[in-house]
Amino acid sequence: MDGVIANWVKGLRAHVAARHAVADRQLALNVSWNLAEWGVADPAAAIREFLLSPMSGRLKLVEGAEAGIARLQSAGFRVLAVTRRDHMVGDSPDDQDRTRDIARQWFAGQPQLNIGGDDIVFTEDPVSLDADVWVDDSPRRIQRLAAADKPVWLLPQPWNRSVVQHAGVSLLFDGWDSVDDLIAAHSA
Repeated sequence: MDGVIANWVKGLRAHVAARHAVADRQLALNVSWNLAEWGVADPAAAIREFLLSPMSGRLKLVEGAEAGIARLQSAGFRVLAVTRRDHMVGDSPDDQDRTRDIARQWFAGQPQLNIGGDDIVFTEDPVSLDADVWVDDSPRRIQRLAAADKPVWLLPQPWNRSVVQHAGVSLLFDGWDSVDDLIAAHSA
């Protein structure tokens, strides 16, 4: 979901900027996984706080996601949105429920994606799911998917440059605009 369909970086940036009382444009969009460029001392806590805030339910789409997902669906792919959001906020069942509700509401507000409630998967370990092909942005998850011989396509983001040339990883070179390469490689 986040970083692949929902542009979480812009939302998280606005959240962090508000907490640090600076204009969000003062924080670079080109940020690494640990948020060091923003001077965040505890990235896990910042992300947790953001995911529990209403702001995480007002994210914009990743550029090209709407058209890319529509092309996948038109080619016969069932698109699932897989997220660890509920496990990124800790062990509190209330916090996990709140995070799941925010994510479901976000998708409900994006009807053009045609991703319904049954197509949203919350899991602690997305790699354990069975899928024909993956589109992901998380460096560690991409490496785990490739190591498990699961077809994975990397959606380029500033935080995943280290896995662009990783064995077993295909690249959506132009982001969602390259989804036709994925379709050609995995259509029966």
